[in-house]
Amino acid sequence: MSDTRETSLDGKTFAIGVLSVTACILFVGLMLINTQPAQAFGQSDKAGDYKMLTMQLGSSRECIVVVDAAAKQAIIYGFNNSQDRLDILSMIPMDQMPKPRDPDVSNQPRGRNRR
Repeated sequence: MSDTRETSLDGKTFAIGVLSVTACILFVGLMLINTQPAQAFGQSDKAGDYKMLTMQLGSSRECIVVVDAAAKQAIIYGFNNSQDRLDILSMIPMDQMPKPRDPDVSNQPRGRNRR
C-alpha cells in the first residue's frame, strides 16, 4: 500500500513564502546600497559618576569622551582602524581644563523694577 497525498498550496502558506522572499531581497538590496559609514556624533549618556559623549574630531574621525566625576578625569577614546579597536587618545585631569567665564553682567537685560 502506498500512501500518496496531494499537498495543496493554500493562501496563507503562499503569502508567508512571498513575504519571506521579499524580505530577503530587500535586505540584500539594503546591504548593497548602504555604503556610507554610520556616524553617531552628538550622543551622550550618564550613569552614576560617569558621563559619556561622542564628538567629531574632523570630517572623518570621531571619538568617545568618558568623564569620571569621582576621579575628576576625562578620557578620550578613538577608533584605531588598522587594529579594529578603541585606543586612548588623551587623558585630561578635570582640574587642568579651562574654567568657564563669568557672564558679563553689563550685557544682561534689565528689568523694569531694577534701579
